[in-house]
Amino acid sequence: VLLFNSGSLAHHSRAAVDLNLKAEVIGTVDLLTWRNPHIFISVSGTDKQGNNGTWVLEGHSISGMLNHGWRKDSIKVGDRVTAIFSPNRKADIKNGLIDHFIREDGKHFYAFKSAPDDKNFNPKFKKPIKPSKDFSGNWSYPRSLLSVLVSGAPDYSRYALSAQGKAMLEAFDPSVDPDLKCESRGLPNLALYVYGYRWKRFGDRIEIEKEQAIIAEEHRTIYLNADQVPEQKPSMLGLSVGHFEEEGQLLVVETSNFLATTWGITEGIDSSSSKRVLEHYRLTNGGLRMQVSILVEDPVYLDKPFRLYGVYDKKRDREFVHSPCDIEVAQEHLKYE
Repeated sequence: VLLFNSGSLAHHSRAAVDLNLKAEVIGTVDLLTWRNPHIFISVSGTDKQGNNGTWVLEGHSISGMLNHGWRKDSIKVGDRVTAIFSPNRKADIKNGLIDHFIREDGKHFYAFKSAPDDKNFNPKFKKPIKPSKDFSGNWSYPRSLLSVLVSGAPDYSRYALSAQGKAMLEAFDPSVDPDLKCESRGLPNLALYVYGYRWKRFGDRIEIEKEQAIIAEEHRTIYLNADQVPEQKPSMLGLSVGHFEEEGQLLVVETSNFLATTWGITEGIDSSSSKRVLEHYRLTNGGLRMQVSILVEDPVYLDKPFRLYGVYDKKRDREFVHSPCDIEVAQEHLKYE
């Protein structure tokens, strides 16, 4: 069984941006695109080197911005601002990833973390997180900004690809990336992804709501009674049946009945309707963490299964914001590569 580093599962690649550098532009907001998967703000002004122009700056998703203290009108067209951002590696391309904006009133708005004076940012203001006793509650899969935005291609030599899987790899086409089309890859990618998960425990099932879900099918149901599983058509998420072990501290989930899915194995490798996924979720740290193990097999594209590992951290309960993914915005960053 192959052990695979789940950190190489990319979200949206931003390799064109240098996260180790910070640039600054003082100017006026010309355009704000408040749409998913990431917002964009255009600022016309002057940088520290005296260069004039218009910079197109990318931020978090709508839910990400809201969770870090933004509102849609926090920065408006016509506002004078100071924009701090990670610039494009090519100096002649006026593009970057937002670190934070400073309004004329001095208020700071950070794109990928809360402002230092925000109660959600400063540990001394934080209320204790309630542990989970039955897997219910809000969870997140921790990822660094670098691994989310700028990740390399998987080490394909570590996959036991079948002849058909190798043929797919040889014909690799980045333009079919489901992210660019606001499409999901389904499992296993969905289980180790950015944004939050809300688990709701019922007597006969567990409902998992995915924050920033691309489509409704990304909200999962795990049935807990194998004798009462409803009939359903094959789908991207398949049909999941679970049971508990270790006095309720371990949840084992078996999923099958999949639709063939673009990049359903990993970047460049599709999955077939014969894919099967076996997940183990174990409550640890007194209910503040879940250890995750995922075994994936697909006889069409793989000669042997592979396994993913990760952890979920318990988070405070909060409402999720769901906004549709805009295909034009999903492809905006390609203009600056």
